[in-house]
Amino acid sequence: MVKFQFLLPVDGSDYSRVAVKHAIRMAEMYNAEISPIYVVDTRAHKDAAEIEEETAIGQALIDDVQDQCKSHGIGVLEAKVLKGSPYNEIIKEQKRIDASVIILGAYGAERTVGETIGSTAERVLRGARCHVLLVRDKLENDQFYRNVLIPSDGSIDAGYAATFAASVAHRYHADLMACSVIRTGSEKDMLEAGRTTDDVVALGKSKGIETNTLIWEGKPAVEILKAVGAKNIDLVVIGYTGKGKVSRWVLGSVSEKVARTAPCSVFVVKSALVERVYTVKEN
Repeated sequence: MVKFQFLLPVDGSDYSRVAVKHAIRMAEMYNAEISPIYVVDTRAHKDAAEIEEETAIGQALIDDVQDQCKSHGIGVLEAKVLKGSPYNEIIKEQKRIDASVIILGAYGAERTVGETIGSTAERVLRGARCHVLLVRDKLENDQFYRNVLIPSDGSIDAGYAATFAASVAHRYHADLMACSVIRTGSEKDMLEAGRTTDDVVALGKSKGIETNTLIWEGKPAVEILKAVGAKNIDLVVIGYTGKGKVSRWVLGSVSEKVARTAPCSVFVVKSALVERVYTVKEN
């Protein structure tokens, strides 16, 4: 059986260390292999001695991830220290190993005050052709995900995301919240939103998941973020594109705004490789 491949860029930050825990747990759930990488940023480190020092730091981090994977029985496809632009090297490595998911901390080691997402994480979110999990937990949590939010606009891509959200909720024994945001309170919009959330409820029910619904009026990104806080959401699973000839959920709109600013972890489902969100084995 061909296993899922998870690419795990690490940088030694608190968020990166917790991202390792999330990656290992998800690899256990989905029978996946992990490939940890550390990128020495040669734009910031040009001196040979600095590069050598950074390489040693990176190798120590990679070795630690390998040890953690081994202790959990998780296979490691490759583990390496790379040199160059972090974003470029991450994208190249994802393509090279054909990774299904990139898992990384939402912030880097040099997080600045007021920063909602690290520059590398944001570029990866935009440029990756695979799914992306942005981890925002700073402290380890053995339960990982207890409340999963799936925003949906009724599009095919949102349906793909709902399939994965239900899979995650099932495997992590979490509750599922289906959210639909309407721009007006018209009867037509309410009925359409109701049908959309009912589809997610049916999906959750098929897996024995407690599924609730939420229909709010307003701007999608704003209301989704409100729901995250109001419902104690641990993970948002969101499609990267949505309805319309020119999608509402494209770069700079709903999915990206949520991924950039949500206080919790966000799993962004890229429909280009949507078959890779389906389950390998059932628990």
